[in-house]
Amino acid sequence: VLPKKEFELLYLLASKPGKVFTREVILNKVWGLDVSVVDRTIDVHIRKIREKIGDNRIMTVKGVGYKFVE
Repeated sequence: VLPKKEFELLYLLASKPGKVFTREVILNKVWGLDVSVVDRTIDVHIRKIREKIGDNRIMTVKGVGYKFVE
């Protein structure tokens, strides 16, 4: 079972497999414009998702963001 933010993040990435989502887009779409969180928050959530679904489903695009791999 994924907590709400992990689910929302995974849903966003999986909604467009292969598309690279920047950190800014992820923060805005998952946490919203009014919430103050740091980039490392995304990294922690990605790590937790990877622990649950495997390392090979979400790729890090260095210096850009993350993408979901089918």
